[in-house]
Amino acid sequence: MNNVCYSELEHQFSLDALDDWETTSGLVESAIRMMRDRLPEAEARIFSHASEAREYREIDREGLSSIPEDSLFIACLSMCGSGVPLSSFFNDFVPDDSLLRYLLEDSYGGFYIVPVVHRFSLLAFILLCAPEGAEKPDTILPAEASFVAELVGRLRINLYAASIADSRQRELLKLAEFPQVLRSRQSVAELTSRILDDLQKEVAFDAGVYYEFEEYLDRLLPVVWQGIPEAPPVLAPGDGISGHTMVNRKAISVPDRARHPSFSRIEGEAFLQGSFLSVPIYTDKRLIGVVSLCRYSDNPHPLGVEHRYTLEIAASFLATEINNRQLYDELEQSYFSTVSSLSRALEAKDHYTRGHSERVMTLAVGIAHELGLSAESTRRIRYAAILHDIGKIGISDSIITKPSSLTAVEYAEIKRHTDIGYDIVNDSRFFEDIRDLIKYHHEKMDGTGYYAKHKGDYPWEAMIISIADIYDALTSDRPYREAFSESRALKSLEELIGIHFDRRIFDAFKSCLSRSRSD
Repeated sequence: MNNVCYSELEHQFSLDALDDWETTSGLVESAIRMMRDRLPEAEARIFSHASEAREYREIDREGLSSIPEDSLFIACLSMCGSGVPLSSFFNDFVPDDSLLRYLLEDSYGGFYIVPVVHRFSLLAFILLCAPEGAEKPDTILPAEASFVAELVGRLRINLYAASIADSRQRELLKLAEFPQVLRSRQSVAELTSRILDDLQKEVAFDAGVYYEFEEYLDRLLPVVWQGIPEAPPVLAPGDGISGHTMVNRKAISVPDRARHPSFSRIEGEAFLQGSFLSVPIYTDKRLIGVVSLCRYSDNPHPLGVEHRYTLEIAASFLATEINNRQLYDELEQSYFSTVSSLSRALEAKDHYTRGHSERVMTLAVGIAHELGLSAESTRRIRYAAILHDIGKIGISDSIITKPSSLTAVEYAEIKRHTDIGYDIVNDSRFFEDIRDLIKYHHEKMDGTGYYAKHKGDYPWEAMIISIADIYDALTSDRPYREAFSESRALKSLEELIGIHFDRRIFDAFKSCLSRSRSD
């Protein structure tokens, strides 16, 4: 009797090893090792469910073979309550799948199959195989079947836990790509307008809203919403659910609003029904906004704590990105204000050219928009245009303001302004991507420009600044002539196609002018 009890205790202790796992592959290896010890006449193979690939495959021998999760074989196996001889299973349920039968019976030498089912879901199946060269038995002994059934009972619980852990790890790995998605947005406005679309890919929801915090008025302003028939109201501190989040700066997670003793009585934000999450988006210094999501009560998968953690991580990424963008925009505006002031100070010497650089910048940016250039390319053109004549600061005032035609010597001197401008910005990393645009904005496609460069030898964006520069010069008064009309200037510019700029840039320029007139 004592020997029997000791043997049973030893048996239980050996199964306890299945509870001591760190990875799914480690769990599967432990189960295979136990079956190897207790079933020396068979080799065990375990096919686990790989949800991301929608198939069943061996973890320890990945890539060898796989079975689709939507196959009839898997559907029938998930309905089996216990292990069965493999030949009987094929004869009774899937007699027509000869290819899979050949794989499991002949290639693997399988003779007995055991499903590992949890809540009608097939987590894995065990295939007992005859060792190579050995005679294949029809089934296993009752004592062996009892051991396998007991092992499956333990394995089922742990495989389910492992599948949940694997799922969470995949979600976290996917979430690690979220900052890259946010960085792809061109501006804070685009980022916030797409915020729910981006979050939907991380935490699916039936309805949701993003509020922006207006610090001066101390309120939440709805910016974007989904699944809501009409615009949500502006919220004061403490109003609705999101107003509570705003005040407390803490996430709220409720599995069922209707049954909650507090939130069921709050009338505000009635569209947040069923399970809901409300998470603040904030830095250590300020609140940026609040995002609130819900899944309706008829959704079979309510929002839970794991979704709260995912949303909080995503909110942290959002706060960092929005804050960094806003700080960068403030720094950018500060830089640009300084640059604009410098340009205006330079042009103040000559009332004929006053405002020239800003007009060139406006035209150049408009052309960039017509061409559909990226925000980064447009930024480069904006800076290069406002600074394109900065080198004239090193040219004598007598030459810049001379009311009559320049001599050859004076013309050679004023041509130096592109080199001087290049040298001024060359030492600044902030301007390193625009220095060539400043240097080559007087270049020509046919090689007759300042540096005898041909098209392709200098940045093509310089042609945008060139056409804007020439147009503003033609349509501005000069001491030696009156300003051209728009139609006369356009006719002159058309004659420069293929010399100063190409047809595409000229057409974009004309569209820009037409759009500016309509505005």
